[in-house]
Amino acid sequence: MYPKTEVATHPQTTTLPLMIVCLLAAMFASSVFSAEAESESMALEEVIVTAQKREQAMLDVPISVSALDADILANSGLARLTDYAAQIPGMSVTVVSRGYTSVVLRGISTGISQATPSTAFYIDEAPIGSITAYATGSTLTPDIDPFDLQRVEVLKGPQGTLYGAGAVGGLVRYVTIPPDPQKFYGAVTVGANSVTDGGNGWEGRIAFNAPLGNDTMALRFSAFSKEEAGWIDNPINGKSDVNDAETTGGRLAFGWDISDDWSLQLWGLTQDFSAGGIGVQDVVAPDMQPLTRKREHISYVPETQDIEMTAFNGTIKGEIGNFSLVSSTTYQTVDAETHIDQSRSIGFLLSLILQIPNLGAETVQTIETERWAEEIRLSSLAMDDKLRYELGFFYTQEDSTNRLLPDDIFLIPSATPFPIGLPLADAVIEIDYKEYSFFGNASYAFTDKFEVLAGIRFSKDKQRYFQDYKLSLLTAIPVLIEQDVSNNKTTYLLNASYKPTDDQNFYARVATGYRPGGPSALPPGVVPGGKTSFEPDTLTSYEIGYKASLLDGRASIETALFTTDWEDIQIQTSAQTSAGNFNYFVNGGSATSKGAELTLTFLPAEGFTLRATGGYTNAELTEDVPLVGGLDGDRLPFVPEWTGSVLANYLFSIGSHVAWAGGSVNYIGERRSNFSQRFNAYDVSSYTTLNINAGMELGQFDLNIYIKNLGDENGVTFLNNVGQLFPPINNLGNPFVQGLIQPRTIGAELTWNF
Repeated sequence: MYPKTEVATHPQTTTLPLMIVCLLAAMFASSVFSAEAESESMALEEVIVTAQKREQAMLDVPISVSALDADILANSGLARLTDYAAQIPGMSVTVVSRGYTSVVLRGISTGISQATPSTAFYIDEAPIGSITAYATGSTLTPDIDPFDLQRVEVLKGPQGTLYGAGAVGGLVRYVTIPPDPQKFYGAVTVGANSVTDGGNGWEGRIAFNAPLGNDTMALRFSAFSKEEAGWIDNPINGKSDVNDAETTGGRLAFGWDISDDWSLQLWGLTQDFSAGGIGVQDVVAPDMQPLTRKREHISYVPETQDIEMTAFNGTIKGEIGNFSLVSSTTYQTVDAETHIDQSRSIGFLLSLILQIPNLGAETVQTIETERWAEEIRLSSLAMDDKLRYELGFFYTQEDSTNRLLPDDIFLIPSATPFPIGLPLADAVIEIDYKEYSFFGNASYAFTDKFEVLAGIRFSKDKQRYFQDYKLSLLTAIPVLIEQDVSNNKTTYLLNASYKPTDDQNFYARVATGYRPGGPSALPPGVVPGGKTSFEPDTLTSYEIGYKASLLDGRASIETALFTTDWEDIQIQTSAQTSAGNFNYFVNGGSATSKGAELTLTFLPAEGFTLRATGGYTNAELTEDVPLVGGLDGDRLPFVPEWTGSVLANYLFSIGSHVAWAGGSVNYIGERRSNFSQRFNAYDVSSYTTLNINAGMELGQFDLNIYIKNLGDENGVTFLNNVGQLFPPINNLGNPFVQGLIQPRTIGAELTWNF
């Protein structure tokens, strides 16, 4: 019943040899290339990030941060998170369909049914998405087109002190291009692409920057529209490429340098996504061979998705005496509607119960979320600038409505309605979430080489919950619940960094994070001993790391070792009662995640950049969790042990024209689909993708071509059964669906710069 969003052990010393090998590789590169430097002035461009809510060189930030250049992503055709996840050590992505993406950092996940997100999202200073358990915030994640971005920053490890609830695995931050009051410029891009075994797509983008007034104000406008080709066929109705999609969006930003001490940034962003089907293929356990043919999925009704996101933010920065002030106000809405064919699970079961053959079923789910957020921070320096301290207040209010719409069952394969007086489902959950947080942090430089930082955050949340399950085929007895739940939580951060030289940084970090608890969705007295609410879960991370600039600035290294303890894990479970089958939330079990991450960047020649990344994550339960069928030592679902990538970009001249060429190899390791005692627990194979691109400036025009997934890998990002488990008829839960990455895609773009 609604709401449903749905063993290997390894030596702990594995991470140490990995880091030794990587460090030796860096030393070898130093010895080989140091004699071949073309110029002492040739150096990597310094990367500035905002990981600690202020601009800093990435070398100086004492946490593990990955930053991807948005221009490189756009030139390579890598527009979605799943395209470049392997380039971020510690990141894994589970994709049900293009619009529904679950992002996991450092293995903090309980699988595809995890409702509350473990990764937080920001656009500049704006928190984006839902953090409650009932608005599917773990999969309705913002997947922003890189066209109007500077970079994508990913912070690994819990960020609860700086960013609050939900950032237990880490945080993804999209950094947009701000308005520039100094010059007028813009660009128009048109492009087309073709997908192997699929259709053709096209895209159009426009952006311009316009100064206003006397070099103190500016507007920046951008808009895009793209048709994404489908590649999944439906053998039931003979339709091809049913998972085609359309995305349109835009952003309008206003910047004003009010004075030397004060500035204002305002922006509004909208993105509208719709798809005609989901990107999965049907397979049969245990060998996971196609049920019909490769890249085919049976659906008796269109499995459409529509997601509209709108966000507005106003950020003002200024100086009040000795204090720097930042105030950020954010408003956002998310509206989503999803149609899923349930004929092979619920429809099959209804046929058996009602003794009516060939019954089909469809669920129609709508989610509406409205959220306000306000953050105010004051920071200052003291003690001859050795002490930096910050105090802040954060408030957010989220109102979400999650509905299963009443819909009749039907006959297959014609999808003819077959009303029997009751709809399949008729249910609604409404939740009003409020959170208040006070936080502070302070860093003290004992010497010019050694600095310590400490932070603490006090949070309180209040939730008002309303649940109305009306009489339906899935609800034998109506259920009505009204409930108030509140929780308090404290998180902390301790950080020490040592810089023996300006080009090296050793750091150690202890940090905590949490996800808010809430109503469990379980009616009182239905399950003996069952609780009507669940508590926050807590995560504590221990990390050591090293960052350095090498070879006179022509190389850099960033590496980290971490171990993470996860307690009171929030779990969605179910109970079959006389009133129906109830899905609800509980706390249960503990887990640990240990691993290592590495990023090496090297500039062997002018204009030629190499980047290599690697990540190892061993995430597993540390006790039995019968409620999810997990045993001590089970790997956490869909967390690859190994990920890695190698990227190359070369900027050169052809006559008087600037040209570029690049490529990347990306590896996602083997994953486990579920806990060992579940019938849909299988190993999911690793996959490797190769992307290449090249381009040239032709006066005011740029021409770029790319090939994504050159080897046409059928990489699997998601696995779940859609059949009804019913021994001895079907004791494996067949068939299954596999979410797939996009097949080989060849594309070209032409940009006019003005």
